[in-house]
Parts: sequence; C-alpha cells; structure tokens
Amino acid sequence: MENQKLLALDIGTRKIIGVVMEKTDAGYCIIASDMREHTTRSMMDGQIHDVEAVAANLLLIKNTLEAAVGKPLEKASVAAAGRSLKTSRGTCRKKRIPFQEISREEVTALEIEAVQQAQYNLTQENTNENNHLFCIGYSVVQYWLENQPIGSLIGQVGAETEVEIIATFLPRVVVDSLLSVLRRVGLSVYSLTLEPIAALAVAIPSTMRMLNLALVDIGAGTSDIALVRDGNIFSYAMVPNGGDEITETLAAKYLLDFNIAELLKRRLTSEETVQFADVLGNEISAPSKEVLITLQPKTEELATQIADNILRLNQKPPDAVICVGGGSLTPGLTEIIARNLEIPANRIGIRTPQAFEDIVVDIDYLRGPQGVTPLGIAYHALTIPPIPFIKVLVNNREIALWNTGNLTVAAALLGSGISLVNIYGKPGMGKTIEINGAVKVFKGEIGTAPLIRVNNEEASLETIINDGDTIEFVRGIDGNDARILVKDLLPSAAGSVIVNGSITPLQPIAKVDGNLLELTDELPDRCKVEFSNVNSIENILSLSGVPDHLMIEKVYNYTLNGQPMLYRWTPVKVKADGKEADLKDSVEVGANLEYSVEKLRPQISDILTNGVSPGINITVNEQPVFLEARTVSVYIDGKAAELQDELQEGTAITINERETSAILSDIFRVINLEPYPGGKLIMRVDDNDAGFTTPITEGSKIQLIWE
Repeated sequence: MENQKLLALDIGTRKIIGVVMEKTDAGYCIIASDMREHTTRSMMDGQIHDVEAVAANLLLIKNTLEAAVGKPLEKASVAAAGRSLKTSRGTCRKKRIPFQEISREEVTALEIEAVQQAQYNLTQENTNENNHLFCIGYSVVQYWLENQPIGSLIGQVGAETEVEIIATFLPRVVVDSLLSVLRRVGLSVYSLTLEPIAALAVAIPSTMRMLNLALVDIGAGTSDIALVRDGNIFSYAMVPNGGDEITETLAAKYLLDFNIAELLKRRLTSEETVQFADVLGNEISAPSKEVLITLQPKTEELATQIADNILRLNQKPPDAVICVGGGSLTPGLTEIIARNLEIPANRIGIRTPQAFEDIVVDIDYLRGPQGVTPLGIAYHALTIPPIPFIKVLVNNREIALWNTGNLTVAAALLGSGISLVNIYGKPGMGKTIEINGAVKVFKGEIGTAPLIRVNNEEASLETIINDGDTIEFVRGIDGNDARILVKDLLPSAAGSVIVNGSITPLQPIAKVDGNLLELTDELPDRCKVEFSNVNSIENILSLSGVPDHLMIEKVYNYTLNGQPMLYRWTPVKVKADGKEADLKDSVEVGANLEYSVEKLRPQISDILTNGVSPGINITVNEQPVFLEARTVSVYIDGKAAELQDELQEGTAITINERETSAILSDIFRVINLEPYPGGKLIMRVDDNDAGFTTPITEGSKIQLIWE
C-alpha cells in the first residue's frame, strides 16, 4: 500500500480496535488508533450476531482514523476468531525447470495448491458442516527441495519442490458476516487471517519457534490456541469459552446487567472492595476477594479446557505457555493452567506489546495483552505480503478468493463451500430379473453431468476465472432406478380366438414369484417372472377363465402286473379346430378351441386305453390273434376293483388274465371271415363244437370251417 500504511481491524466479541500502522526503515509505527466497545451483545463467542450494530461501531472507528491520517481508508486487514475451527494438512509437490531460481510467486502458488488439497481432504468427509467451510489462514509446516528439508524455497534452484501446510477453516457464515460488516462501511479486504496466526507474528517471533511453545489468545468469546516447535507452527485449536463466560457468572450471581458485570470484573484486581448496583437498584458493597471466589469454578473450567486442548495437540506439556488477549488477565487463570499442565508457574506468562522490539506502542489500551492481536494483524500483513482477493459470484452469492493466478471454477466452488464429491449424478440402481429361467439385467438411468456456466457460457471445472466473473453451478442429477413393468417383458398381443363359442382377445399372462400381477405392475429386483406364450392354448384358456389347477399336469407313478408305469393326466381336454391338442401348443389368431373338463383325476379305465389293453391270446385257424377282453379282472393293492375307480399315486394294479374272458362271437371284431355261398359255418373251440356264445379264454384254439 502507499507509504506502507495499513489499516488493521480487530473485531472482537467485546470491542473493536482499529490501528493504522506504517512500516518504516526504523520499524513499525502506529499512525492512529481507535477503540469502541459494543454497547449491546452484537457479538457472541466471536460470531457477529447483529451486522448493523457492529457496522455502526466500525464506521465510527473508520471515520476517526480517516480524520487522523487525512485520507480515505479503502482496504483493511482483519482476523477472525477460531469459532468452530477446523484444521487440515495438505501437501503439494511440483516438478519444475531446473537451474532456474524459485520465485516468491511460485512458492505462493505451491502453498495455495496445498491449501486446496487440505480443503479437499475435509470435503472428503462429506458432511454438511465441511461443505460450508472457508480457509481463513494457513502456516507452512515444512518445505522440501529435491526431497531435502529446507527453511525457505525462495531463491533456491532445483528440479522438484514440495510443501506441507496446516490450514485453518471456519464456517462460511463467520467469514461472510465479517465481510458483510466491512462492505457496509465501504471497506474491502486487504488480507484475512486467523487471530492466533496474527498474534503469533508478534508474540512468538521465528527466533523463538525452535522451542515447544503454546500461544493462547483468550478473548471475550473464544480462546484460540497455536502450538510451535522445531521452527514451525504445527497445530491450532479453539476453546468456545472466554472472558464473557466469567462475566455472565458474575451477572447471574449478583443480578447485574452484562455491561455492569463486565466493568465490575475489570475492577476486581485493582480495588480491594467494589461497590455496584444490581438491576433492581440495590446498592451492594463486597470485598473483591469474596467476589473472586464466586468466579473460581468458571475460571477452573476455562483453564481446564485450555490445558486439555494443549495436551491433546502436543501430546505432552509444552516448554512454556504464552497468553495474550484481555481474557488472560482473569485472576488466577494462568496459575490454574500451569497446574493442569504440570509445569512450573513461571513457565506461563502474559505477553504484552511492551516486549515488541520493532513496534513502538504509546497508546494505553494497546499496551496490555489485549493489544497483541490488533498489532499482530497489522504487523503480519505488512511483513508477509498478503495474497490478494478477487470476488466472483457463485450461484448469485459473492465469494472472496485468494488470487494466486489461474484460479479455476473448481477453486471457486470449493471456496463457496460446495463439495466437489459426487458432482456427477449417480447412475440409478439396476434390476436383475429371472424371466422364464433366464437371468436378465436392466440398468438404471445414467446420471447427468453437472451444469457449469461462467458468464453464461458453458465451462468446466478447469475453466480459468477472473475478478467479477459470474459462475452458475448445478450438481448433476442422479439417474432414476430401473423401472420395469410386467408389460415391458411380455410379447405384444393382437387379435382373438374363439373358445367354446365365445370370442377371447389374446393377451399374455405373467406370474411374478408365483403370484399373478397386472401388466402395469412394477417388478421388484431379483424377482422371478414366468409367462406363457401369448398364443399358447394354456394362456388362452386362462384368459377364458379356466382355473389354473385344471391345467396343471400331474404325473402318476404306479405298477401294472409288477411293472413300473407312468401316466400323465390333465383334467382339461381341448381340441383346436376339431383336432386334439396339447395345452403347450400354439394356435393362430382366429382359431376355434373347444375344451371340456370330465373328471379331476384319472380312472383305471383311462390307463387301460393308454396302450394297456387287457385281453387274451388265441389262435384262429392256427393264426395268432389278440382279443380284447369282454370282462376284465382288476385288483388294486390285492383287492378287487372296478375300471371306474380313480388312479392313485403309487397304486399297485394287477390284471388277472386267467379271469379275463370273452365269447366266440368277439373274434369277429378282429377278423374278417369271408362268407361261403350255400355253405354252413362249423365252429369249434379246443376241438369241441361251439356256438357264438361259447366262452373262450387265454390260449383257446378256434377253428372256423365252411362246409
């Protein structure tokens, strides 16, 4: 900035501090400063709750500072508290042209790509919370040059560079409300960082970072923690408690207005006895030590949370703890932290700007620990050139992005809190269906690609964006699951046939897992579908109302005279165009079908007409002849039976041929005897004269002679 002057704003839970700092050859000089306390609880726990109230206070500070410096202030460096802080590590490795010095811009691009990787790692967790995070700042953990650790890459020469960073992320709502306040007073962002990062810049300079130190910035709403060792910042954390919790305890104990309780808390360390009035107007006088006793449990709670987080991150007590922020002045707080960390009390201290070598501080409210963060914001921005911001619209929402050059749509979407996980629509679930014994797979619909437009033109995730661009993004739509109806699987049908004189339209019949379904019913996954040919006689009879059980073929196993036999029976008998037909046969459109149902189960007589004809073997004029019996002797399971008895599964049937008989006239059914004119027919059975009614049996010898 011109003349190296910079406006830094510490927008805290209890107050706003504005500092205009100038970088000179002699160091860093404070040109002007102003502080305003919130008159209402417009901020709580580091989060802006009333944008208009905070903006009104900030505008007063801006006007005061502009009058002091004699020029308009258009940009500001700000820091955010670590409310709902998340951290993530990222790395980036790049091949490069060897023998060419590494520039600062090249290092910055390497770091930002590592930040994007850290943000991507968070979005991989795929939670709603992580989809609305904004990177508020980052610290370099380690540089490598050709796989060797190195302190700085700038000016080095090598073929491969690598960096590991630790990035801090806050919910977008925290950052957006902060930017909204700045816009309302006509300020744009020069740099944006996290409060503990800014405080570290002045409280723990790089020469101290070989030690294992913990910095705790205790504000009114939050207590931010940063840890350093081996020359690097390696972890951050946040405790969602601060000085306000102690003030609230005081207000509840003595029935005080919050602002009165805050003023009372500040007097406890400087006055032996405090006098105050509660909300009912009662005047109260109490020893400060007595009042401090009421605050002890809440102080213990805050100190324990801070110590627990330090131990969790550091895995052991640090070498020392440095406290900054107005909350660090809470009586007894540092002693309790030391006790919980099991370190000597002299290893924990409060850092004030008076110890800063390069910054001259002559303003009272900046001399205490509450002055470290605003001075650190200014110092950090003047010492480390910030990455400039660009503004783009993502789905009609303004997003501020670090401009590292060649920013892509993907970076803008990540910066807006949109997860890039599963941006393409997922394919719909398929279905596997068994159709008449054959397995067929039906795929779901393919998901659609995401819609991406930049300035109303089609774009991709890799499209380069510029300041002021408008980006439209619509996530791809998931494909529909496969939806298969019964009618989708069956052959089409047309025409009709005549069944017992009635016209029957042709249409297929389907069974799904053994149950009849309508043609418009949807089929479930992994079902079994069976359907009959649309032109099959079985299907046509079903359409005509013939019950299924009458068309089910049953197989009977039995024995006949000791020989295993098999008989197939279907109750329905059908003729197609006058000819006997099988149920599985197909017919043409217009066919004439006639069916009848005589009996449900077969009789013994049915099997005797099925190629099994009991009879007797005789000879006629010395020629062998088989003659069907006039009477048949049938036994079922050894008991006499009739031909009309029903056939049962496993029945043992016996036909007694010796008891099977006929009469002589029966032979004329099977032989053709030419007449002899004028002659007389002589008939003999077994050499005995016989007549037409003479009985004949198995083996009878018959002679027929014309005389």
